[in-house]
Amino acid sequence: MHPPSPFNPPSLLKPERKPMKPAQLFPLLLAALVSSPSVADELYKSVDSAGNVTYSSTPPQGVKVEKVEVAPPPSEAEVQAAEARLKKNAAQAEELEAERREKEAVEAEREAESERQRAAQQPVQPVVIETPVYVPQPVYYPPPGAGFPPGMPTNRPIPIAPRPTPQPR
Repeated sequence: MHPPSPFNPPSLLKPERKPMKPAQLFPLLLAALVSSPSVADELYKSVDSAGNVTYSSTPPQGVKVEKVEVAPPPSEAEVQAAEARLKKNAAQAEELEAERREKEAVEAEREAESERQRAAQQPVQPVVIETPVYVPQPVYYPPPGAGFPPGMPTNRPIPIAPRPTPQPR
């Protein structure tokens, strides 16, 4: 909707229309059919040379014309009976829809409960790592002088005693 302005006052603005629902439209159409008198007592069907079918209240000249029998409009009692059936069917449809939703909710709850029970009964599977994972370990460097005898300089390598050579027997 456009905002009001001096050139477009709110009284001249058209309100937005919402489309009618079929449930609202059916009774209006039914009432229009019942209240409108039959405009043409006779209806004619004609087919021209190109094969186009035309319906009219007056027979056209120069073409083969077929008279169509039109059924009379329904009586007031028939209209009321149809409206009563419509209300009864709508109420029944609402009942069935509510029952369906209720059954689906119960079934979903039952399925969720059985899934919870299945999950509780299954043992926890260990995690299997398919590729080795490198985990860095801290490197230990001993403090300077550690492992040397007291009084020995720490900047020289530790002398290794020579291995005794085996004596021939």
